[in-house]
Amino acid sequence: MIDIHTHILPMVDDGFQSVNESLLMLERAYQDGTDEMVLTPHLAYPYDFINPYRKIKELFNEFQEIVQDEGIPIKLYLGCEFLFTSTASFYKHLEDITRINQTQYLLIEFFFDVQEDLVLEAIDTVIENHYIPIIAHPERYECMQASRKLPLQCIEKGALLQMNRGSLFGQYGTFAKECIHYLLENHYISFIGSDAHTLNRRHALMYEDYCYIEDHYGHEYVRDIFKNNPAKMLENKDIRGLTK
Repeated sequence: MIDIHTHILPMVDDGFQSVNESLLMLERAYQDGTDEMVLTPHLAYPYDFINPYRKIKELFNEFQEIVQDEGIPIKLYLGCEFLFTSTASFYKHLEDITRINQTQYLLIEFFFDVQEDLVLEAIDTVIENHYIPIIAHPERYECMQASRKLPLQCIEKGALLQMNRGSLFGQYGTFAKECIHYLLENHYISFIGSDAHTLNRRHALMYEDYCYIEDHYGHEYVRDIFKNNPAKMLENKDIRGLTK
């Protein structure tokens, strides 16, 4: 499995706060079946998560050396989770953004009460800058929960959707659970990420989700979400239009 959304790079945001805990999470994730992982620290200025590319690239290189020294055979890549609050803010911080594995893919998030117009504006803005937007955990946004049309609008505009581990089982509430089942039923989801922040409730163990999606939505689709799509993304291949 490939996990494209984690907060395991230690001591840079609200995720893992020690190297030892991060290493333990990587060990557990590898034992659970995750052999590749993207570290996506928050780039979220409203929360003072100030993690520009130069800073986290250096920290990533140091952490990767530690992981290799510990003999943990999980392959790591670097990205960020950019909080999109306005087009003006996007351009202001454009040079700080870290694309996933230096590809054209950019993981973006919003405040949970974001309006539909801003979501669509964000997609247009990101694409105008020659990036492919991946919307993190769409099932958690109120506008996505309320609209059956918005997810498809996002995809038709050129965005891809990444679900969170645990949403299927109600970790983020009933509305998010209902929303993610709708998105999966319609094959609107292209990726999964653990969005791991801690060793416990918000962990990086995704095999349970893999089994559930395989049982309910099919073997081919689960392989696309957990392996095929992220592998193509990491190679900078454009998977839009190929995932349904």
